[in-house]
Amino acid sequence: MATVAAMFRRTEVRMAGSQTQGRESWDSGVDVYRLRPLPSEDVYFYSKRVDNSRLVREADPAARRRQFKSLGKGLAAAALLILLVIPKTLVLVAGYELNGLGREQTRMVNEKAVLELEEARLRSPERLEQLARQYNLVNPDPKRVMVLNPKGEGALALNVTK
Repeated sequence: MATVAAMFRRTEVRMAGSQTQGRESWDSGVDVYRLRPLPSEDVYFYSKRVDNSRLVREADPAARRRQFKSLGKGLAAAALLILLVIPKTLVLVAGYELNGLGREQTRMVNEKAVLELEEARLRSPERLEQLARQYNLVNPDPKRVMVLNPKGEGALALNVTK
C-alpha cells in the first residue's frame, strides 16, 4: 500500500524526469535534500476583522412560539416522569416506615418485658414486708389489739329511743 509520502516522492520524480528526460540519478541535477512541496502551500487565507456590534437581530415571530412549545413539551415530559416515579417512591418510603415500625415494636416488647420484671420484683412479698417495716406499717401483736364494738348490737350514736 502506498503512503502519502511515497505518492509525493513519485510526483517529484515524474516532474524531475520530465525536465531531464531521463532516469533520476545522483548527478542529474535534482537536489535530493530539497523538501517536497506541501499541499495547498500556495493558498493564502486572509482574515479580515468583522465588526458586528451595530447589527440588530431581526425579530422572529415563530421563534417565541417554538420556545413555548418546547418549554411545554419539557414540562409535560417532566410531569409524566414524576407521575411514573411517584408510586415506586411511595412504596420505598412505606417500606422504610414499616421497617422502622418493626424495630420500634421489637424495642417496645423488650422494654415491656423489662418493666414487667421490675414490677414483679417491686410487688414481691419480701419487698412489701421490708417497706412495711420501714414505714411502721407492721401488723400489731394480737395481744395489743382491742376490739371496740365486739357484739355489734347495731346501736348508733344518734339512735335515741324515746
